[in-house]
This record gives sequence, structure tokens and C-alpha cells, in this order.
Amino acid sequence: MKTLQKHPFVLLALGIVLGAGFLFLKPHQPVKASAANGNDKFSMCTCRVTLGESEAVFVLDHLTGVLSGGYLNSQTKSFSHRYIRTVALDFRLNPATPEPKYSIVAGDAQLQTSGGIQPANGLIYVAELTSGAVIAYGFAAPRGRGAAAPLEIFRIDGFQFRESSGG
Repeated sequence: MKTLQKHPFVLLALGIVLGAGFLFLKPHQPVKASAANGNDKFSMCTCRVTLGESEAVFVLDHLTGVLSGGYLNSQTKSFSHRYIRTVALDFRLNPATPEPKYSIVAGDAQLQTSGGIQPANGLIYVAELTSGAVIAYGFAAPRGRGAAAPLEIFRIDGFQFRESSGG
């Protein structure tokens, strides 16, 4: 023990070796994250579709209130499925509102299949400042090689985070 006290670097090296061995043997969890970015005219985010698959990207046009998205098929390396919804209608915005203020993020979900539609493993959350509401949206997991027409982004639920400013 006195030898180890004289050589603290031996203890440090032993700790590093043991720690590295533990991390090597421990099962690894893959890191998953979605991304979101935007400005005053549009916002975009990525959202998980299924486990081990490519993500979908969604763009919210603040000027029109249209949320559109696309699924990048990892096999064909092309956007094989498209999604669309006019979210401005869901927020019941006054048409006189000069510029709605939106924010968008994505999250993980495990929704149940309903009506023959297998939902994706991700949700899109859109908030709007004037209405004071947040609405969660889902979308169908891609099936087949591609869809000719855009698929619907469906409303799941929402809540008020503040009183409507009536703009």
C-alpha cells in the first residue's frame, strides 16, 4: 500500500483501465435526437418514423400556416412519402392576424394503430403564441415504395399554455 501512495499515477492508471473495461462490457444505448430550427417566416424539425429507419423532415410555413413534410427513404435515397396539413385552421386564427408566431419541436411516441393506419414513432408539437395553444400531430409510418398523393398529418390533441390574445 505504501508503494501505491508513493506512485499515485499507478492508481489513476488502474482506475482508467477498470473504468474502460466496465464501459466496454456494459450494453450500449444508441443516441437518438431530433433537431429543430427556424426563424420568423418558417420552422423545421426532424422526427423519428420507425426504429432503425430514416427520419422525416417537417417544415412549417409561418406565412401560410401549412405544415408539410417528407420521408427520406434510406434505400432509394429519395423522398418517397410526403405529408401536409394546414395547422392555421386548427389554431382558429383570425385571418386578420398579421403574423402568427409558431414554434415546432418533435418527440418520440408509441401510438396504437387505428383505422388500419400504423402511426409513426414520432410526434410533431406545434405552438402558436396568439392562440396560446399547443397541438400534437401524428403521421402515418410509410408503407410501400411511395405514395402518389401527400398523406395527412393528423391532429392528436392540444392544450392552452396561455390565454388567447385574440389577435
